[in-house]
Amino acid sequence: MILRQLCRGAIRALPSSSSRRAIHLLRDLPVPTPSELLKKSRLRPSVRHPASTDDPATHTSPSHRESRWTSAPTTVLLVQKPNDARTTEAMGVVLRHIKDRYPHLRLLVEPHTARDHPSFSELVVVHPEDAPLLPLHTSLVLTLGGDGTILHVSNLFSKGECPPVLSFSMGSLGFLLPFHIDSLVPALDMTLHGPVSVLNRLRLACTPLSTDGSLLNRCSDAVGEAGWQVMNEVTLHRGRHPHLTVVDAYFDNQHLTEAVADGLLLSTPTGSTAYSLSAGGPISHPETDAFLLTPIAPRSLSFRSVILPGTGTVRLEISPLARSAAELSIDGKEVCNLGAHESVVIRKSPYPIPCIERAEGGTGWVRDINSLLQFNVGFRNKSLVGHGMA
Repeated sequence: MILRQLCRGAIRALPSSSSRRAIHLLRDLPVPTPSELLKKSRLRPSVRHPASTDDPATHTSPSHRESRWTSAPTTVLLVQKPNDARTTEAMGVVLRHIKDRYPHLRLLVEPHTARDHPSFSELVVVHPEDAPLLPLHTSLVLTLGGDGTILHVSNLFSKGECPPVLSFSMGSLGFLLPFHIDSLVPALDMTLHGPVSVLNRLRLACTPLSTDGSLLNRCSDAVGEAGWQVMNEVTLHRGRHPHLTVVDAYFDNQHLTEAVADGLLLSTPTGSTAYSLSAGGPISHPETDAFLLTPIAPRSLSFRSVILPGTGTVRLEISPLARSAAELSIDGKEVCNLGAHESVVIRKSPYPIPCIERAEGGTGWVRDINSLLQFNVGFRNKSLVGHGMA
């Protein structure tokens, strides 16, 4: 209802679509100086002074806590699901609301968003090759779409720190999206003024290595100093090859197992409801500090998922017994093929995804696994339903 009302107001207020605007590119903005980067607005955990350390209400998880801005946000990156009429219409509402209420904010958008909204003249366009500049300028990310938009944001900030992400659900599932688009105005106002509740979703730092332990050159173009930043999972899969792949899994340099399977994946707690779940892995709470090692169609019936502490290091190495190369994928995107004795090393990333949650606290995880995943929903006896007994 709120969205429809805002849409009607936005449509009346929009300038003529025939008006032309200058194109502003992110690459043309001045690069912030080191002193300016130190003053960049960031969300930091609030300092609390509890009256009693024995009060359970004063204990908060280090990955999910109340945070405040160090200074007022200045630049917002807007990410929308492409080629979707509903999302495009909603983005027009977002743009109008921000322009009217927060005219001081600089708005960064991707090319398809700029094309969809030509009447907004001050948008700064971010082309794919300009993505490395985003961490220098972005204070906040706002997304419209499904869970895929969050993965896209993680990919945009795949070499280091990611700004806080405010996500609105307009997709088919929305498991990672705490806000509905109808709550746009209060949610955005709460986020910009603070304090806000932030859930730091663990990411993986993934580095491909050659047989001598050096960085694998053919996979290294997009690897930052901390490795690829992965939100859901790292996967080694047989891909198009007909034979099962053979992968040796190591944990803290100890040989854990030899996996003979279609593949092997290591997921985050957030990724436990994605590919890992489809492969038979467990569901993990997003605040769990752990990795989930799950086989994909293993040859052995006794091969089950293993939960590993997030403080360790996992190495997945292609065995010389493998009859073909294995396809390395991160968050569903193919990166390269690994041959015998080539490996990928995975650790907990120092750069989580800070996701803004609802003000009432909690991640909504319990609600979502019941309402969206229909967790443990049983079958009703149809013979009893008609008698009011089920």
